[in-house]
Amino acid sequence: MFGTLIKLAIISSKILRIYDELTERYVRPTLNLFIKKPFGFGFSTFAKDLVEKGYANYINEFSAPGIIGTVRQGKLYVGSLAYSGYKLTIFDEVMNLETKAKKLILELSEQMTASRDIQGFVEKEFDKELNGVKYHIKEGKIEVYVHSSYVFGTASDRILQDNDLSMLLSRCFVLHLSMDKEEALLLKKGIRRLEINPTGIPENVVPKVVIPKDENMRLIQLIEEQPSIVDENVGGYFTRVHDDLIRIASVHKVAKTVTKGSQEEIQEGLVIDRNDIKFAVKFYPLHQIGFMLGSLRIRELEALKYLNGLTAKELAKKLKVNEVTAYRILNNLVERGLVVKVGHRYFINVNLDI
Repeated sequence: MFGTLIKLAIISSKILRIYDELTERYVRPTLNLFIKKPFGFGFSTFAKDLVEKGYANYINEFSAPGIIGTVRQGKLYVGSLAYSGYKLTIFDEVMNLETKAKKLILELSEQMTASRDIQGFVEKEFDKELNGVKYHIKEGKIEVYVHSSYVFGTASDRILQDNDLSMLLSRCFVLHLSMDKEEALLLKKGIRRLEINPTGIPENVVPKVVIPKDENMRLIQLIEEQPSIVDENVGGYFTRVHDDLIRIASVHKVAKTVTKGSQEEIQEGLVIDRNDIKFAVKFYPLHQIGFMLGSLRIRELEALKYLNGLTAKELAKKLKVNEVTAYRILNNLVERGLVVKVGHRYFINVNLDI
């Protein structure tokens, strides 16, 4: 499921626009992830592998000039974000970012634009365009538009003590991962690898995805009908999760169409259907757990990918663990409200009968 979410974010970076017919508005198309990870998780290695495959831009800068760029003697020197267009942008250890840099990523993750004041002299305004990135330079200011999705990672336990990062959580699908000894040793043995299946990832930009009124109403009704662990008085969360589920449904539509090889359909514009909505809603319980900063072990997260009616024995084979371990994983997921048991079989805890 971790790899699935990364793949969803990668595909979302290729979508130019999502139009919501119900509210007559455009929804930000890019799905952002915030990952609270354990030490020794191997996240940096995984991130660099995504860079090598052309899916991501790994940012190893911590200052605003290094991230966005600067101007000297009227010339623009681009920052690391200049290479993020239509890709996933990965910030590892966001706690180390300077305060001004944190303000920038708050803007970028929500509005896809940001600006910073500069001291350099600019004789006249000018623009510079790169693939999925646009700079506008004027006296005293750099403005940049970056069409990218983001993954923000940290192993720090001080997230909520930082006001900027606590605000960043509201712009992201949050995962709080933990890892036990057995999982760590499997990682070192090379048995547990973080890999992305390229099937369904478009090579080119997807112009537009539309969510029709009836499908959006169905999505809203499904959210209303699901069990909620988030306090219903936190209304802002439910507007956020609604938009994230629209993004996931859009990505599902894109991936299915790309897999079919229907390039003409992509260029004409894609329309979300009921199957896309059902796919998205399956992520709702996990989204809630993340918002509440509830931690999940890596194998628990992996198990969620398979739980569509499997028995404990069948899950054990999928995860390559013994049945005792499989039962322990399942019991933990049931206790968290992520999974329900029906007879001897286990399902993700969502109601799709609408």
